[in-house]
Amino acid sequence: MHYTPGFVLLMLPLGILGIVRERPRTVTYHADISTNFYPRFVKTVFAEESHNFDVIENKTGKFYFIHPDTPIEFEKYKYYWNESHADLKGVKNLCEYRINWMIDSKEMYETFSPENTQMKSLFYRCHFAQTCMGLECKIDSRLFVPPIFLLIFISIFWCFKRMLRRDMKRVERQTSFHIMDPTNPAHRSPPPPYNAQNSAIPPPYHNARHGRVSRSNSHSRSRSNSRS
Repeated sequence: MHYTPGFVLLMLPLGILGIVRERPRTVTYHADISTNFYPRFVKTVFAEESHNFDVIENKTGKFYFIHPDTPIEFEKYKYYWNESHADLKGVKNLCEYRINWMIDSKEMYETFSPENTQMKSLFYRCHFAQTCMGLECKIDSRLFVPPIFLLIFISIFWCFKRMLRRDMKRVERQTSFHIMDPTNPAHRSPPPPYNAQNSAIPPPYHNARHGRVSRSNSHSRSRSNSRS
């Protein structure tokens, strides 16, 4: 199937949008330190009254054992300990927050499964127009690329069309002036034909030499008549 260049340029932003939207899973870490979202998350989620964990405390510290089938709810988000949870089936924009002992809080690093396996990740989901950043969703700046590209294309097309229309009007004005100009040699009146300027045909050379010109003969006859 053959597609015109205009169709391709029109569909290219939509294709870019589709590529941006296809993100089965995005891995993220604790990176956004400009807000207090992370400290509030840790303080709220790991509080004893939240009942999100079974807490065991000994001489070495506190250990938090998760409830695998129960998501952690904080503000507008739900966090899951397993990406195969039923609530996450078919999610297009899944975020995986990986726990790192170097940058995460002690509570996050001391989280274990009921089988005493240390937890490595938390999972949550974002809308298609958002991207995963730390433990929250942010507006995806990549989604601005297709509209900007389309706006640039429309602006270039509009400028080209305007320049073309201006050139066409200029050519029309020049053509109209050329037609109406009286000094234009192409529109001067042609000279009259030769026969119109010289209706009398000159006498032949032989007749003129022997005085047989009709004008001379008529002149001689008029002189003879005057003498008589």
